[in-house]
Amino acid sequence: MSASLPLIRLLPFALSLLPFVQAPPPRVLLDQPIRAVEYQLGRLTADELSRVERKDDDVRYRPVYFALLTRKGLPRQFRDEAVAALTKLDKSSATHVLLEALAKVPAEDNFTAEKLLGLLLSQPIATLRQQRELLVQAIDQPGPPLVLRGAYGAMFIADGTPDAAWEAALKRDGHLLELLRSVAHIPVGGTILPGAALFKPIAALVNESTDPGTRAEALTALPWTRRDAATFGILAREILSGGNEDVRVAAARALLRLPENAWPQDIEALARAVVAWVSGTDADRRTDPAMLDVIQLGEKLAAALPVETARAVRRELRALGVQVVRIEAVPEQMLFDVKWFVVEAGKPVQIILSNPDTMPHNLVLGQPGSLKEIASLGGSLSVSADPAVKPYVPNTPLVLQATRLLQSGDTERLGFRAPASPGEYIFVCTFPGHWLRMYGVMVVVPDLEAWEAKPTGPIDPMTGAPFTSRRN
Repeated sequence: MSASLPLIRLLPFALSLLPFVQAPPPRVLLDQPIRAVEYQLGRLTADELSRVERKDDDVRYRPVYFALLTRKGLPRQFRDEAVAALTKLDKSSATHVLLEALAKVPAEDNFTAEKLLGLLLSQPIATLRQQRELLVQAIDQPGPPLVLRGAYGAMFIADGTPDAAWEAALKRDGHLLELLRSVAHIPVGGTILPGAALFKPIAALVNESTDPGTRAEALTALPWTRRDAATFGILAREILSGGNEDVRVAAARALLRLPENAWPQDIEALARAVVAWVSGTDADRRTDPAMLDVIQLGEKLAAALPVETARAVRRELRALGVQVVRIEAVPEQMLFDVKWFVVEAGKPVQIILSNPDTMPHNLVLGQPGSLKEIASLGGSLSVSADPAVKPYVPNTPLVLQATRLLQSGDTERLGFRAPASPGEYIFVCTFPGHWLRMYGVMVVVPDLEAWEAKPTGPIDPMTGAPFTSRRN
Protein backbone atom coordinates (compact mmCIF):
# COMPACT_ATOMS: atom_id res chain seq x y z
CA MET A 1 0.00 0.00 0.00
CA SER A 2 2.75 2.43 0.97
CA ALA A 3 4.66 1.73 -2.25
CA SER A 4 1.71 2.93 -4.31
CA LEU A 5 1.34 6.22 -2.43
CA PRO A 6 3.93 8.14 -4.52
CA LEU A 7 2.10 7.04 -7.68
CA ILE A 8 -1.18 8.34 -6.27
CA ARG A 9 0.43 11.67 -5.49
CA LEU A 10 1.79 11.90 -9.02
CA LEU A 11 -1.63 11.32 -10.59
CA PRO A 12 -2.60 15.03 -10.76
CA PHE A 13 0.73 15.80 -12.41
CA ALA A 14 0.22 13.06 -14.98
CA LEU A 15 -3.31 14.22 -15.68
CA SER A 16 -2.14 17.79 -16.20
CA LEU A 17 0.33 16.64 -18.86
CA LEU A 18 -2.12 14.57 -20.92
CA PRO A 19 -3.06 17.44 -23.30
CA PHE A 20 0.62 17.90 -24.10
CA VAL A 21 1.97 14.37 -24.54
CA GLN A 22 -0.77 13.51 -27.01
CA ALA A 23 0.14 16.30 -29.43
CA PRO A 24 2.65 15.53 -32.23
CA PRO A 25 6.07 17.25 -32.14
CA PRO A 26 6.04 20.61 -33.97
CA ARG A 27 7.90 20.78 -37.27
CA VAL A 28 10.55 23.46 -37.70
CA LEU A 29 12.12 24.26 -41.09
CA LEU A 30 15.82 24.31 -40.26
CA ASP A 31 17.10 24.88 -43.82
CA GLN A 32 16.26 28.57 -43.58
CA PRO A 33 18.24 31.69 -42.64
CA ILE A 34 19.01 31.78 -38.92
CA ARG A 35 16.53 34.61 -38.26
CA ALA A 36 13.75 32.62 -39.92
CA VAL A 37 14.55 29.57 -37.80
CA GLU A 38 14.62 31.69 -34.64
CA TYR A 39 11.29 33.22 -35.62
CA GLN A 40 9.71 29.77 -35.96
CA LEU A 41 11.09 28.67 -32.61
CA GLY A 42 9.99 31.89 -30.95
CA ARG A 43 6.36 31.25 -31.95
CA LEU A 44 6.29 27.90 -30.14
CA THR A 45 5.12 27.53 -26.56
CA ALA A 46 7.62 26.23 -24.01
CA ASP A 47 6.00 22.80 -24.15
CA GLU A 48 6.03 22.72 -27.96
CA LEU A 49 9.68 23.77 -27.98
CA SER A 50 10.58 20.95 -25.61
CA ARG A 51 9.20 18.42 -28.12
CA VAL A 52 10.97 19.73 -31.22
CA GLU A 53 13.25 17.14 -32.86
CA ARG A 54 16.97 17.73 -32.18
CA LYS A 55 20.32 16.02 -32.74
CA ASP A 56 23.51 16.96 -30.92
CA ASP A 57 25.71 15.91 -33.85
CA ASP A 58 24.08 18.16 -36.47
CA VAL A 59 24.90 21.88 -36.40
CA ARG A 60 21.53 22.69 -38.00
CA TYR A 61 19.94 22.01 -34.61
CA ARG A 62 22.05 24.60 -32.81
CA PRO A 63 19.21 27.21 -32.81
CA VAL A 64 16.90 24.61 -31.24
CA TYR A 65 19.30 23.94 -28.40
CA PHE A 66 19.95 27.64 -27.93
CA ALA A 67 16.20 28.27 -27.73
CA LEU A 68 15.87 25.51 -25.12
CA LEU A 69 18.63 27.08 -23.06
CA THR A 70 17.18 30.58 -23.08
CA ARG A 71 13.43 29.89 -23.04
CA LYS A 72 11.59 30.91 -19.90
CA GLY A 73 9.60 28.20 -18.15
CA LEU A 74 11.43 25.03 -19.14
CA PRO A 75 12.64 22.55 -16.50
CA ARG A 76 16.36 22.39 -15.79
CA GLN A 77 16.74 19.06 -17.62
CA PHE A 78 16.29 20.87 -20.95
CA ARG A 79 18.86 23.54 -20.08
CA ASP A 80 21.34 20.85 -19.02
CA GLU A 81 20.70 19.00 -22.28
CA ALA A 82 21.17 22.21 -24.27
CA VAL A 83 24.46 23.12 -22.57
CA ALA A 84 25.86 19.63 -23.22
CA ALA A 85 24.76 19.70 -26.89
CA LEU A 86 26.01 23.24 -27.57
CA THR A 87 29.35 22.48 -25.93
CA LYS A 88 29.67 19.48 -28.26
CA LEU A 89 28.46 21.28 -31.39
CA ASP A 90 30.64 24.37 -30.81
CA LYS A 91 33.63 22.41 -29.48
CA SER A 92 33.55 24.95 -26.70
CA SER A 93 33.17 25.15 -22.90
CA ALA A 94 30.01 25.37 -20.82
CA THR A 95 31.24 28.74 -19.53
CA HIS A 96 31.42 30.13 -23.08
CA VAL A 97 27.98 28.73 -23.95
CA LEU A 98 26.37 30.19 -20.83
CA LEU A 99 27.93 33.63 -21.27
CA GLU A 100 26.66 33.67 -24.87
CA ALA A 101 23.21 32.66 -23.64
CA LEU A 102 23.16 35.41 -20.99
CA ALA A 103 23.81 37.93 -23.77
CA LYS A 104 20.56 36.85 -25.46
CA VAL A 105 18.25 36.87 -22.42
CA PRO A 106 15.89 39.89 -22.35
CA ALA A 107 16.71 42.31 -19.54
CA GLU A 108 13.24 41.90 -18.02
CA ASP A 109 13.43 38.08 -17.89
CA ASN A 110 14.90 37.76 -14.40
CA PHE A 111 13.69 34.18 -14.07
CA THR A 112 15.71 32.80 -16.99
CA ALA A 113 18.69 34.99 -16.10
CA GLU A 114 18.69 33.53 -12.60
CA LYS A 115 18.62 29.97 -13.93
CA LEU A 116 21.51 30.58 -16.35
CA LEU A 117 23.56 32.38 -13.71
CA GLY A 118 22.95 29.43 -11.41
CA LEU A 119 24.29 27.02 -14.05
CA LEU A 120 27.32 29.20 -14.70
CA LEU A 121 28.26 29.75 -11.07
CA SER A 122 27.56 26.19 -9.92
CA GLN A 123 30.38 24.82 -12.07
CA PRO A 124 33.35 23.34 -10.19
CA ILE A 125 35.91 25.86 -8.96
CA ALA A 126 38.63 24.15 -11.01
CA THR A 127 36.54 24.55 -14.17
CA LEU A 128 36.01 28.28 -13.59
CA ARG A 129 39.74 28.72 -12.90
CA GLN A 130 40.51 27.12 -16.25
CA GLN A 131 38.10 29.57 -17.90
CA ARG A 132 39.40 32.67 -16.09
CA GLU A 133 40.84 34.26 -19.21
CA LEU A 134 37.42 33.99 -20.87
CA LEU A 135 35.91 35.76 -17.85
CA VAL A 136 38.46 38.55 -18.11
CA GLN A 137 37.63 38.97 -21.81
CA ALA A 138 33.92 39.20 -21.01
CA ILE A 139 34.67 41.99 -18.54
CA ASP A 140 37.07 43.84 -20.84
CA GLN A 141 34.76 43.82 -23.87
CA PRO A 142 31.57 45.92 -23.93
CA GLY A 143 28.69 43.56 -23.30
CA PRO A 144 25.18 43.23 -21.86
CA PRO A 145 24.76 43.65 -18.09
CA LEU A 146 23.87 39.98 -17.53
CA VAL A 147 27.16 38.86 -19.10
CA LEU A 148 29.07 41.17 -16.76
CA ARG A 149 27.07 39.87 -13.83
CA GLY A 150 27.95 36.29 -14.68
CA ALA A 151 31.60 37.06 -15.39
CA TYR A 152 32.14 38.88 -12.11
CA GLY A 153 30.40 36.19 -10.08
CA ALA A 154 32.44 33.46 -11.77
CA MET A 155 35.65 35.40 -11.18
CA PHE A 156 34.83 35.67 -7.48
CA ILE A 157 34.57 31.89 -7.31
CA ALA A 158 37.58 31.17 -9.51
CA ASP A 159 39.82 33.43 -7.39
CA GLY A 160 38.36 32.57 -4.00
CA THR A 161 38.63 36.26 -3.17
CA PRO A 162 36.84 39.37 -4.46
CA ASP A 163 39.99 41.49 -4.79
CA ALA A 164 40.74 41.22 -8.52
CA ALA A 165 37.09 41.40 -9.59
CA TRP A 166 36.46 44.39 -7.31
CA GLU A 167 39.49 46.23 -8.69
CA ALA A 168 38.40 45.55 -12.27
CA ALA A 169 34.85 46.81 -11.61
CA LEU A 170 36.05 50.06 -10.04
CA LYS A 171 37.96 50.90 -13.23
CA ARG A 172 34.93 50.57 -15.52
CA ASP A 173 31.76 52.66 -15.63
CA GLY A 174 28.65 50.78 -14.57
CA HIS A 175 30.49 47.57 -13.69
CA LEU A 176 30.28 47.94 -9.91
CA LEU A 177 26.48 47.63 -10.01
CA GLU A 178 26.66 44.36 -11.95
CA LEU A 179 29.35 43.05 -9.60
CA LEU A 180 27.04 43.75 -6.67
CA ARG A 181 24.09 42.13 -8.47
CA SER A 182 26.16 38.98 -9.00
CA VAL A 183 26.51 38.39 -5.26
CA ALA A 184 23.00 36.94 -4.83
CA HIS A 185 23.89 34.15 -7.26
CA ILE A 186 27.21 33.12 -5.69
CA PRO A 187 27.23 30.04 -3.43
CA VAL A 188 28.84 32.08 -0.65
CA GLY A 189 30.38 30.38 2.36
CA GLY A 190 32.26 27.17 3.05
CA THR A 191 35.30 26.63 0.88
CA ILE A 192 33.96 28.46 -2.18
CA LEU A 193 34.10 32.04 -0.97
CA PRO A 194 34.09 33.04 2.70
CA GLY A 195 31.17 35.37 3.43
CA ALA A 196 33.42 37.81 5.30
CA ALA A 197 35.53 38.30 2.17
CA LEU A 198 32.57 39.93 0.42
CA PHE A 199 30.99 41.46 3.50
CA LYS A 200 33.88 43.82 4.24
CA PRO A 201 34.10 45.67 0.89
CA ILE A 202 30.32 45.80 0.48
CA ALA A 203 29.78 47.15 3.99
CA ALA A 204 32.49 49.74 3.35
CA LEU A 205 30.75 50.75 0.14
CA VAL A 206 27.50 51.34 2.05
CA ASN A 207 29.37 53.67 4.40
CA GLU A 208 31.44 55.50 1.80
CA SER A 209 29.33 55.84 -1.36
CA THR A 210 27.17 58.92 -1.87
CA ASP A 211 25.36 57.48 -4.91
CA PRO A 212 21.87 56.21 -3.93
CA GLY A 213 21.82 53.56 -6.67
CA THR A 214 25.14 52.09 -5.62
CA ARG A 215 24.21 52.13 -1.93
CA ALA A 216 20.87 50.43 -2.66
CA GLU A 217 22.60 47.63 -4.62
CA ALA A 218 25.19 47.22 -1.86
CA LEU A 219 22.47 46.89 0.78
CA THR A 220 20.64 44.37 -1.42
CA ALA A 221 23.80 42.28 -1.70
CA LEU A 222 24.76 42.42 1.96
CA PRO A 223 22.48 39.63 3.36
CA TRP A 224 23.92 37.20 0.82
CA THR A 225 27.37 37.58 2.40
CA ARG A 226 26.60 37.28 6.12
CA ARG A 227 23.28 36.71 7.85
CA ASP A 228 24.09 37.96 11.31
CA ALA A 229 23.67 40.85 13.74
CA ALA A 230 26.32 42.94 11.97
CA THR A 231 24.35 42.87 8.74
CA PHE A 232 21.12 43.58 10.62
CA GLY A 233 22.72 46.62 12.22
CA ILE A 234 23.83 48.13 8.92
CA LEU A 235 20.44 47.59 7.30
CA ALA A 236 18.48 48.86 10.31
CA ARG A 237 20.61 52.00 10.44
CA GLU A 238 19.54 52.91 6.91
CA ILE A 239 15.87 52.73 7.86
CA LEU A 240 16.37 54.63 11.11
CA SER A 241 18.33 57.38 9.33
CA GLY A 242 15.31 58.52 7.30
CA GLY A 243 17.44 59.13 4.20
CA ASN A 244 16.86 58.40 0.52
CA GLU A 245 13.66 56.33 0.11
CA ASP A 246 15.04 53.98 -2.56
CA VAL A 247 17.97 53.18 -0.27
CA ARG A 248 15.64 52.62 2.68
CA VAL A 249 13.40 50.31 0.61
CA ALA A 250 16.46 48.27 -0.40
CA ALA A 251 17.40 47.99 3.27
CA ALA A 252 13.87 46.90 4.21
CA ARG A 253 13.78 44.23 1.53
CA ALA A 254 17.21 43.01 2.58
CA LEU A 255 16.06 42.75 6.20
CA LEU A 256 13.20 40.52 5.08
CA ARG A 257 15.81 38.01 3.91
CA LEU A 258 17.58 37.84 7.26
CA PRO A 259 16.57 34.97 9.57
CA GLU A 260 15.16 35.99 12.93
CA ASN A 261 18.08 34.37 14.76
CA ALA A 262 20.22 37.18 13.30
CA TRP A 263 18.09 39.86 14.94
CA PRO A 264 19.13 41.61 18.16
CA GLN A 265 16.74 41.63 21.10
CA ASP A 266 15.99 45.35 20.92
CA ILE A 267 14.04 45.93 17.70
CA GLU A 268 11.22 48.11 18.99
CA ALA A 269 12.83 51.35 17.74
CA LEU A 270 13.12 49.86 14.25
CA ALA A 271 9.48 48.67 14.30
CA ARG A 272 8.35 52.15 15.38
CA ALA A 273 10.45 53.70 12.60
CA VAL A 274 8.72 51.49 10.04
CA VAL A 275 5.30 52.58 11.34
CA ALA A 276 6.35 56.24 11.12
CA TRP A 277 7.65 55.68 7.60
CA VAL A 278 4.36 54.16 6.42
CA SER A 279 2.39 56.87 8.24
CA GLY A 280 4.38 59.59 6.46
CA THR A 281 3.71 58.06 3.04
CA ASP A 282 0.75 59.29 1.00
CA ALA A 283 -2.23 56.95 1.37
CA ASP A 284 -2.43 56.28 -2.38
CA ARG A 285 1.21 55.07 -2.38
CA ARG A 286 0.83 52.58 0.45
CA THR A 287 -0.24 49.87 -1.98
CA ASP A 288 2.87 50.30 -4.13
CA PRO A 289 5.03 47.15 -4.17
CA ALA A 290 7.82 48.90 -2.28
CA MET A 291 5.58 50.08 0.54
CA LEU A 292 3.86 46.70 0.79
CA ASP A 293 7.28 45.18 1.43
CA VAL A 294 7.92 47.82 4.10
CA ILE A 295 4.58 47.00 5.73
CA GLN A 296 5.45 43.31 5.64
CA LEU A 297 8.73 44.09 7.42
CA GLY A 298 6.78 45.96 10.08
CA GLU A 299 4.48 42.96 10.57
CA LYS A 300 7.47 40.63 10.82
CA LEU A 301 9.21 42.86 13.37
CA ALA A 302 6.00 43.17 15.38
CA ALA A 303 5.75 39.38 15.65
CA ALA A 304 9.05 39.33 17.58
CA LEU A 305 8.06 42.06 20.07
CA PRO A 306 6.51 41.53 23.52
CA VAL A 307 2.80 40.77 23.26
CA GLU A 308 1.34 44.15 24.17
CA THR A 309 3.91 46.11 22.14
CA ALA A 310 3.34 43.80 19.18
CA ARG A 311 -0.40 44.41 19.31
CA ALA A 312 0.11 48.18 19.36
CA VAL A 313 2.49 48.12 16.38
CA ARG A 314 0.23 45.79 14.39
CA ARG A 315 -2.78 47.95 15.20
CA GLU A 316 -1.06 51.05 13.83
CA LEU A 317 0.19 49.28 10.70
CA ARG A 318 -3.21 47.82 9.91
CA ALA A 319 -4.85 51.19 10.32
CA LEU A 320 -2.40 52.62 7.77
CA GLY A 321 -1.90 49.93 5.18
CA VAL A 322 -2.89 46.69 3.52
CA GLN A 323 -2.38 43.17 4.82
CA VAL A 324 0.09 41.38 2.55
CA VAL A 325 0.02 37.61 2.04
CA ARG A 326 2.81 36.02 -0.02
CA ILE A 327 2.12 32.63 -1.59
CA GLU A 328 4.41 30.60 -3.85
CA ALA A 329 3.97 27.42 -5.86
CA VAL A 330 6.41 24.80 -4.56
CA PRO A 331 8.52 23.67 -7.56
CA GLU A 332 7.82 20.15 -8.80
CA GLN A 333 5.47 19.32 -5.90
CA MET A 334 2.16 20.78 -7.06
CA LEU A 335 1.62 22.57 -3.75
CA PHE A 336 1.21 26.10 -2.48
CA ASP A 337 3.78 26.89 0.22
CA VAL A 338 0.97 28.35 2.37
CA LYS A 339 -1.81 26.09 3.65
CA TRP A 340 -3.87 28.78 5.36
CA PHE A 341 -3.79 32.40 6.41
CA VAL A 342 -6.01 34.77 8.39
CA VAL A 343 -7.46 38.16 7.39
CA GLU A 344 -9.90 40.57 9.01
CA ALA A 345 -13.41 40.92 7.61
CA GLY A 346 -13.86 43.94 5.36
CA LYS A 347 -10.20 45.00 5.46
CA PRO A 348 -7.93 45.41 2.40
CA VAL A 349 -5.74 42.43 1.49
CA GLN A 350 -3.13 41.88 -1.20
CA ILE A 351 -2.07 38.37 -2.14
CA ILE A 352 1.26 38.20 -3.95
CA LEU A 353 1.36 34.94 -5.91
CA SER A 354 4.70 33.81 -7.36
CA ASN A 355 5.28 30.80 -9.60
CA PRO A 356 8.86 29.47 -9.60
CA ASP A 357 7.55 26.12 -10.88
CA THR A 358 7.83 24.96 -14.48
CA MET A 359 4.07 24.26 -14.68
CA PRO A 360 1.46 27.05 -14.93
CA HIS A 361 -0.62 27.86 -11.86
CA ASN A 362 -3.34 30.27 -10.78
CA LEU A 363 -5.06 31.09 -7.49
CA VAL A 364 -8.84 31.27 -7.21
CA LEU A 365 -10.57 32.43 -4.02
CA GLY A 366 -13.97 30.89 -3.37
CA GLN A 367 -16.83 30.69 -0.93
CA PRO A 368 -16.58 28.32 2.06
CA GLY A 369 -17.15 24.71 1.04
CA SER A 370 -16.78 25.41 -2.70
CA LEU A 371 -13.41 23.74 -3.34
CA LYS A 372 -14.55 20.71 -5.32
CA GLU A 373 -17.24 22.51 -7.32
CA ILE A 374 -14.97 25.38 -8.38
CA ALA A 375 -12.16 22.96 -9.23
CA SER A 376 -14.46 20.72 -11.26
CA LEU A 377 -15.98 23.63 -13.18
CA GLY A 378 -12.62 25.26 -13.83
CA GLY A 379 -10.84 22.11 -14.92
CA SER A 380 -13.52 21.34 -17.51
CA LEU A 381 -13.15 24.69 -19.28
CA SER A 382 -11.36 25.11 -22.60
CA VAL A 383 -8.97 28.04 -22.95
CA SER A 384 -10.69 31.05 -24.48
CA ALA A 385 -9.17 33.02 -27.35
CA ASP A 386 -10.22 36.19 -25.55
CA PRO A 387 -7.17 37.46 -23.59
CA ALA A 388 -9.50 39.13 -21.09
CA VAL A 389 -10.86 35.73 -19.99
CA LYS A 390 -8.77 34.11 -17.27
CA PRO A 391 -8.08 30.47 -18.17
CA TYR A 392 -9.78 27.80 -16.02
CA VAL A 393 -11.66 30.33 -13.87
CA PRO A 394 -15.37 29.41 -13.95
CA ASN A 395 -18.06 32.06 -14.21
CA THR A 396 -19.90 31.34 -10.97
CA PRO A 397 -20.88 33.34 -7.86
CA LEU A 398 -18.79 30.85 -5.89
CA VAL A 399 -15.63 32.55 -7.22
CA LEU A 400 -14.72 35.72 -5.34
CA GLN A 401 -11.31 36.60 -6.79
CA ALA A 402 -8.83 35.05 -9.23
CA THR A 403 -5.41 35.64 -10.70
CA ARG A 404 -4.54 34.99 -14.30
CA LEU A 405 -2.71 31.76 -15.16
CA LEU A 406 0.90 32.40 -14.15
CA GLN A 407 3.63 30.88 -16.26
CA SER A 408 7.00 29.87 -14.86
CA GLY A 409 8.72 32.83 -13.22
CA ASP A 410 5.62 35.06 -13.15
CA THR A 411 4.30 37.01 -10.16
CA GLU A 412 0.91 38.67 -9.75
CA ARG A 413 -0.60 40.87 -7.04
CA LEU A 414 -4.27 40.29 -6.27
CA GLY A 415 -5.79 43.16 -4.29
CA PHE A 416 -9.28 43.05 -2.74
CA ARG A 417 -11.31 43.63 0.42
CA ALA A 418 -11.81 40.58 2.58
CA PRO A 419 -15.40 39.30 2.69
CA ALA A 420 -17.62 40.93 5.31
CA SER A 421 -18.82 37.56 6.61
CA PRO A 422 -16.38 35.53 8.73
CA GLY A 423 -15.70 31.99 7.60
CA GLU A 424 -13.22 29.53 6.12
CA TYR A 425 -12.95 30.54 2.46
CA ILE A 426 -10.95 28.38 0.06
CA PHE A 427 -8.19 29.11 -2.41
CA VAL A 428 -7.20 26.68 -5.15
CA CYS A 429 -5.28 26.28 -8.41
CA THR A 430 -7.86 25.36 -11.06
CA PHE A 431 -5.42 24.26 -13.78
CA PRO A 432 -6.65 20.77 -14.73
CA GLY A 433 -5.59 18.14 -12.21
CA HIS A 434 -3.86 20.52 -9.79
CA TRP A 435 -6.67 21.10 -7.30
CA LEU A 436 -6.23 17.77 -5.50
CA ARG A 437 -3.03 19.12 -3.92
CA MET A 438 -2.93 22.86 -4.61
CA TYR A 439 -5.49 24.32 -2.27
CA GLY A 440 -5.77 26.10 1.07
CA VAL A 441 -7.97 28.20 3.32
CA MET A 442 -8.33 31.94 3.87
CA VAL A 443 -9.78 32.36 7.35
CA VAL A 444 -11.84 35.55 7.69
CA VAL A 445 -12.29 36.67 11.30
CA PRO A 446 -14.28 39.58 12.79
CA ASP A 447 -11.26 41.01 14.65
CA LEU A 448 -7.72 39.96 13.75
CA GLU A 449 -6.24 41.27 16.97
CA ALA A 450 -8.72 39.29 19.05
CA TRP A 451 -8.01 36.16 16.97
CA GLU A 452 -4.26 36.56 17.50
CA ALA A 453 -4.86 36.66 21.27
CA LYS A 454 -6.55 33.25 21.03
CA PRO A 455 -5.75 31.69 17.62
CA THR A 456 -7.47 28.62 16.21
CA GLY A 457 -6.67 26.90 12.93
CA PRO A 458 -9.12 25.98 10.14
CA ILE A 459 -10.29 22.61 8.83
CA ASP A 460 -8.63 21.04 5.79
CA PRO A 461 -11.45 21.06 3.18
CA MET A 462 -10.18 17.83 1.61
CA THR A 463 -9.61 15.71 4.71
CA GLY A 464 -12.11 17.26 7.12
CA ALA A 465 -9.41 17.31 9.83
CA PRO A 466 -7.68 20.38 11.28
CA PHE A 467 -4.55 21.54 9.45
CA THR A 468 -1.42 20.50 11.33
CA SER A 469 0.67 23.45 10.10
CA ARG A 470 0.36 26.72 8.22
CA ARG A 471 2.97 25.93 5.58
CA ASN A 472 3.95 23.06 3.32
